[in-house]
Amino acid sequence: MTSKTPRERFEQHKSGYRNKKGHKLSSNIVQKYGLYLRPSLYNHIEPMSTRLEAIKMEEKLAIELRRQRYAVWFN
Repeated sequence: MTSKTPRERFEQHKSGYRNKKGHKLSSNIVQKYGLYLRPSLYNHIEPMSTRLEAIKMEEKLAIELRRQRYAVWFN
């Protein structure tokens, strides 16, 4: 869930991005193991209008991808 494009968010993860207050907003797993994005896995998803919608979709998609043997984390 982010206002960033997938490419922008991926670059934040890879760079170890920290916000203005110094809080790390990136994933160690992506930073260490992330190689590239797979747009075919998410391009079909339309933007969500509410945070609750996005939370539910994030979990649903993560579980679906895990069933396909992708390593996926969500929270």
